[in-house]
Amino acid sequence: METPTTIRDLFSEDRRLGLICNYCGRFRYLNQARFELDTDIRTIAQGMACARCGSRDVETFAVSRHPRNGYWPAERS
Repeated sequence: METPTTIRDLFSEDRRLGLICNYCGRFRYLNQARFELDTDIRTIAQGMACARCGSRDVETFAVSRHPRNGYWPAERS
């Protein structure tokens, strides 16, 4: 499976938009409906900062359900 690159790809593949802080490890889901369908998911993190520690070392990426049980990974603070 090709890695999704736009919000449109996330919707079509039933995946979600995740944000992780590489400094403190906080993981959250972003509301992907707030972005234009052609927005590249890798560029969304530019200009964002972690709400917990304030670090700008954050990344956005596509998140999939667990293959066996179908649950989404839990957010962590």
